[in-house]
Amino acid sequence: MAGRVRRAVDRTGLLARALACTICFGIAGLVWSVPPLRARRLRRAAACATCASHQRVGTVVVFALAVLLVAGAGVRAQEALSSQLVCHSHVTRNGQIQPEPRLPISPPTAWRVTRDVLVAPVSGLGVVAGRALGMESCAGPALLVMFWLPPRTSGGGTTLGDVFVAWMPPRDPVGPLNVNGYGIANERAYFRYGPNFTQTRLNEEEVALHEWRHVDQWAVGCLLAGPFAFPAAYVIDGALFPSSRNHFERDAGLYIGGYPPAEDNWPAPRWPDVGVLAILALFILRRRLRWLTRVAAGGRSQARAHAPQRCPVHTRGWSRVAGRTTLPPPS
Repeated sequence: MAGRVRRAVDRTGLLARALACTICFGIAGLVWSVPPLRARRLRRAAACATCASHQRVGTVVVFALAVLLVAGAGVRAQEALSSQLVCHSHVTRNGQIQPEPRLPISPPTAWRVTRDVLVAPVSGLGVVAGRALGMESCAGPALLVMFWLPPRTSGGGTTLGDVFVAWMPPRDPVGPLNVNGYGIANERAYFRYGPNFTQTRLNEEEVALHEWRHVDQWAVGCLLAGPFAFPAAYVIDGALFPSSRNHFERDAGLYIGGYPPAEDNWPAPRWPDVGVLAILALFILRRRLRWLTRVAAGGRSQARAHAPQRCPVHTRGWSRVAGRTTLPPPS
């Protein structure tokens, strides 16, 4: 009886870990959780105190992050179920709402539902961030818009999943029909609810199409490697291909996104950004580089050489492991 209970608990733990890894890292997390790879990590942890410590910390972090993302998905679902004023509705002094027609932007139903599910966790975090900043929300074409009410200004911003957090000042100049970015028209005594990203309906549709494409990119990144895949790929690409050379911006449409045309698509590195990324990569891979250096300096025998209670990767030393033991060949 006790054995069956223990096996049931073990299976439940394996399923919980696989689910948490999938939520955090998509298909990559699911692959990482397959039993053969997990068994290999457990064998390494049994022989290396550092691996065991890293696994314990990693488990806590993954489960905590998964809980946060599930909570974000819940927030986004609640926001979707609540009634939203359509962005750019005309709200008169007596409280009447005159919504402008929605822009004709909508992906196919199957992809829209799939995409909404994939980006829901990070979208919910975008809603929470907007609320924490004191923003209001309105339903825009293909995404939810978080923005500040007047007198604060809202214009360009950041897409998080299918939530656009409009935290930048408007790009259009402030004028009689664009006071604080809201198109307040005194003669009609209304204000246009939601930020003015553009002055014309055509440009508004173009910007919406551009951001709609970014939501697709978020969804694909979430599916392949979790909600951090797309922003990480965007930052790395932007360091080597900045501004209009950025492949994600080109895919979303430079012109409709307000980007100037690029002369070419050759790399034009931003060296400060590249330097920061290089230092970060060296810090993450330092143990592997140290192990490779020992193998290059001491020969193949150093590939499996290790100090007591450490695996080869977590063994210190850049040239040769002194007083080493050698791991048995893999079975």
